[in-house]
This record gives sequence, structure tokens and C-alpha cells, in this order.
Amino acid sequence: MKFKDLKWTAHAENDIQAWTEVNGYDVSIVRNALSYGGDKGLYEIGVYKDDKMCDPLGWKDSVKGWLTPEGVEKELDLISNL
Repeated sequence: MKFKDLKWTAHAENDIQAWTEVNGYDVSIVRNALSYGGDKGLYEIGVYKDDKMCDPLGWKDSVKGWLTPEGVEKELDLISNL
């Protein structure tokens, strides 16, 4: 999946989120004042399975932050290949 194809929803000023389904996982991509890297214009992703957060890629955290658009694409690609 390409970053440009994500469908974004604005929740407040400088607070955006996109949801997508990848290989049976629901993936949330956010950028806001509280997300890791959000204050620098970067993105954070979290992965859900059966409505529970999970760590299918071994991040050792419930989310992965400080991602550029290219970094988001890379993580989505890794999830799609699980």
C-alpha cells in the first residue's frame, strides 16, 4: 500500500488518522501532538487483531513511531508479507 492511498480523517488541528486493513490486521496511522514523532511531522502506527493491539512485527512496543511516509509504507509492506 502506498502512503498517498491512505484515507485520512482530521480529528483536530494537526491531528490526523488513517485506518487500513492489511493481511487480516487493522492498522491505525496517526500524527498528532501525542504520537511518537508527531511534533516533528512524523507518523506512528499501531496494529490490531480482533480489536486488540498486537505486535506482529516484534517492535517490543504496542506502536511504532517516528516514521516518515516511506517508513509507514515499509511497515505496511512487512505486515502484508506476514
